[in-house]
Amino acid sequence: MADFLHAIAVAFIAMFPMINPPGHAPMFYAMTRDDTVARRRALAAKTALYVFLILAVSLLFGNLLLAFFAITIDDLRIAGGILVAHSGWGMINNQSRVTPAEHAAAEDKPDISLTPMAMPILAGPGAMSLAMGLAVLGRSFSHYSGYLVGFALIALLVWTCFRWSDAIQRVLNENAVGALNRVLGLFILAIGVNMIVHGIQDVWPK
Repeated sequence: MADFLHAIAVAFIAMFPMINPPGHAPMFYAMTRDDTVARRRALAAKTALYVFLILAVSLLFGNLLLAFFAITIDDLRIAGGILVAHSGWGMINNQSRVTPAEHAAAEDKPDISLTPMAMPILAGPGAMSLAMGLAVLGRSFSHYSGYLVGFALIALLVWTCFRWSDAIQRVLNENAVGALNRVLGLFILAIGVNMIVHGIQDVWPK
């Protein structure tokens, strides 16, 4: 039991700053601000589920998958950076105002829950590599089950923070929301560029 509880604490404490659900909630809202409340909450639940699945697969099968496809963490970092940068650029240049008809057609909009939100913004190469590192440390069923519970708690926190991200509508007017959307888009673009640069630096011949 002690190993199980310790594994839960290790997984949660290690992943919390990497995933950072409270810090990414404004980004999630900015990327879904034109969606209906019901759709945003559905996307929040799907994002949390995908985060858990990505971490769990990385823990249990990550090293095998990377070896099978001859893919490195740096390859994932570069590809993920391109996705993040593209998403941020789109947020910066979004000048449109959504009409009621567009709200009705929300189901036809791209689903951001898997990409870019769950991967690579939340459970990106850093979080995946951390999960793979925990797999090396795990020595028993208690360790692995504890890590999975810790990941589930992180996913629950993601759902909670994203589920209530629309609360900022109560304190920000439309102009402030638009400005926030562009500012966050700039930060997301910078995150994507940073991921690409670090990935290239790690694979560039020295």
